[in-house]
Amino acid sequence: MRNHNIYGLLRKLDFSLILFILILHIGCIASKPRIEGSPVKLSDFSTHLDTLKTRYDLTETLKTTKMMVTIQEGDNPQEELREFLYYKRNTNGDELLRIQALGAFNDTKGVAIANRDQFLLAMLDEQKVYVGKLSDGILSKIFGIDLRVSDVLSAIFANPFLDGRTDNLNITRSGEKYIITRPSIENGYNEMITVLVDENEARVTAWNITDNNGLLHQSTIFSDYREVDGILRPFKVEIVRPLDQTKVVVKIGQVQINVEINDTKFDLDTFLTEDFEIKNISTDDEPDISE
Repeated sequence: MRNHNIYGLLRKLDFSLILFILILHIGCIASKPRIEGSPVKLSDFSTHLDTLKTRYDLTETLKTTKMMVTIQEGDNPQEELREFLYYKRNTNGDELLRIQALGAFNDTKGVAIANRDQFLLAMLDEQKVYVGKLSDGILSKIFGIDLRVSDVLSAIFANPFLDGRTDNLNITRSGEKYIITRPSIENGYNEMITVLVDENEARVTAWNITDNNGLLHQSTIFSDYREVDGILRPFKVEIVRPLDQTKVVVKIGQVQINVEINDTKFDLDTFLTEDFEIKNISTDDEPDISE
């Protein structure tokens, strides 16, 4: 795989899981979906919100040792990339994240780190490092896509409600399926979240973002749920961004939860050396790593 393909994937992925975000062209215009079912009060749904939150609370560390990312951009050949992901939440509430992209010979090609209030992206073959203050808008500035850091955590934990926006929920129920709609964080956008409850276990299965005209901007599908140390989580995530004509599928082969991860794994100083050309995101011209 050529290096620019790795850079393109890192640009398109929501630092994701990173996680994770993107897709096959499914048409430029999507009609606004009809929502059928019986209205549900928030108080009757809050138990399932608590279940989703509990899974997050119980996950102090997360490590994927086998993760395959497949990306399809328009008519271009499908590409594959292997990644490692490390997540840690310290006792003071700090959340640390590291994503490591591997080459054909298991050599590390790129590393992205979010450490407290700092963000770093290292391109090892190019010997370039981009570093700046961590914010919801930093990914958009680097990669040129509308993506928030908080979206990445929501994707990792299959929980769009981690951002705390539960005040303006419109909930309907059809059988064991709940459809939740709410305004998006961006003006003029809406979110529709599907939650399936099976044997009292809530699973987020879909998370769509549309504009007020019903145009689909992003669709995330969570599937292949399995228990890891008693915590239910998806092993497959598909993120579609139709306007980008891109589809990304993340398949996780192995997950370890609450294992020891040393803070040095998230140390930015490892890459802030004279061996790298360092670009400060806040002061340098906006980097273009798409090629």
